[in-house]
Amino acid sequence: DVVRSLRSILPQGDPFHEVGAESALINAQIEKGFTGKKGKGGFYATIKGEEKALDLKTGKWRARVKEIPQLALDGEKHGVKALLKDSGQLGEFAWRVLARILMYSASLIPEVTQSPQDIDDAMKLGYNWIKGPFELIDEIGSAVFAARLEADGFYVPEFLRETADRNEAFYKVDGKVLKVRHGNGKYRAVKLPKGVVRFHMMRRTLKPVKQNSSASLYHLEGGERLVEFHSKANALNADSMKTVRAAAKDPGVGIIVHNDGQHFSAGVNLERFLQFIDAGDWAGMDKFLHDFQKAVEAMLYCDAPVVGAPSGLSIGGGFEVLAHCDHVVAHANSVMGLVEALVGVVPAGGGVKETYWRWYQRTGDWEKAAWNMFNQIGYGQTGSSPDLSARLAYFEPKRDTQVMNRDRLVEAACKEIRKLGRNYKPRQKPQFKLAGAKAYDEMVAFLEKGKAKGWFFPHDVTVASQIAWIVTGGHDTLPDAAKGRLSEKAMYAREREAFIRLAKTPETRARIVGMLGGAGVPRN
Repeated sequence: DVVRSLRSILPQGDPFHEVGAESALINAQIEKGFTGKKGKGGFYATIKGEEKALDLKTGKWRARVKEIPQLALDGEKHGVKALLKDSGQLGEFAWRVLARILMYSASLIPEVTQSPQDIDDAMKLGYNWIKGPFELIDEIGSAVFAARLEADGFYVPEFLRETADRNEAFYKVDGKVLKVRHGNGKYRAVKLPKGVVRFHMMRRTLKPVKQNSSASLYHLEGGERLVEFHSKANALNADSMKTVRAAAKDPGVGIIVHNDGQHFSAGVNLERFLQFIDAGDWAGMDKFLHDFQKAVEAMLYCDAPVVGAPSGLSIGGGFEVLAHCDHVVAHANSVMGLVEALVGVVPAGGGVKETYWRWYQRTGDWEKAAWNMFNQIGYGQTGSSPDLSARLAYFEPKRDTQVMNRDRLVEAACKEIRKLGRNYKPRQKPQFKLAGAKAYDEMVAFLEKGKAKGWFFPHDVTVASQIAWIVTGGHDTLPDAAKGRLSEKAMYAREREAFIRLAKTPETRARIVGMLGGAGVPRN
């Protein structure tokens, strides 16, 4: 229906008509009820209990291949240029799609608008693109892109040809101002509404104070420090946490943890843990976890407020970073939670500790807090919005805030830093009480009953039992000093101990391998 609407309103000379004709295949699928997820399926569907994919040549169903091509992984990691370097079928497909879209975008200048930013903004705001068409052309190189269009017989729009002939970019930094090339050839400052900050644009005018392949630290004009994660899926590793600790050492008026990625962070890098497991390097694994804990602890107790400003997935280790912030300004689409149990381990970056503490603050009862924490972390529950995360104590409505427009995250975070900065003092370190052996036995009995009924796999019971052990103490004989209260340091240590205990099991290794893509991951 969208395609038919566009065909009816666009002039006959518009290039859209070359690709916007009726599709017999799509029409046939619609007639059969394969209209997408709300129908029987779409190009993918579950047929008689098996996942199938539609063969585009025959129109028949075949087995779905879930393996992600290496080219797609390279493109995600290294950007659009990695896709276009490939000379195979997938690289050719990527080129033909991008060539048409980017060429069409360039043809709209100056007829539709004088500024490429208008088109880039439309695609980012309307279709959730991370980079707009002209930003992508800049990444490829205007001259390289125009030359390949010409070599492959595509039309080269005049505005693109002029820019390519001068070997210029559509966006460039002039002093501390980011400018964009308009249809008349002149560069003008990028225009954004008051209060809107797109950090991927702002950072082009900034020099990082500290930078590595996984994260960068910037000093903003107001004295704020901004930590940006930028690894693949913003997965966290040792370099990410070094940057967090560097910010905590010199926090300025406050620290903002934010990035413009599709997701804030999908958690800690599982590939690193698999390397530790296959090497039997338990001391190395413990050090990695300890360094992560020390980084979030340094952030939590530094001399200035820390505000997390996430959008998209904020799960696993990514959420543990947020859990150690003084305040969270969340985009309304933020998904928060601790999902480590799904891959056979426990949160070990302070996630169990902080969730347990939050539930105690809500209930005033250590045993109730332990059960609430046990149930949600054991099931790997997440909140698909800040409001739903609030039900799990992952978002605190009385403390945290949310915004509808992700372009307002940085502005809102700066405001919170100024508000919190008045007479700021970090929280007093909490003392914890373990829920005790009785609670532990009840939790294990619940798990065993669930296993007998087919609710849980045997390893689910093993994993959840370790979660229970962290906050109850199990049947451990604790030192006299610990029988009453445990320090935060002791809780961190319990998380690490439980994590490593699980990492030594073959079932956990198998789950991690499965999450990373299947049996193709070798054991050293």
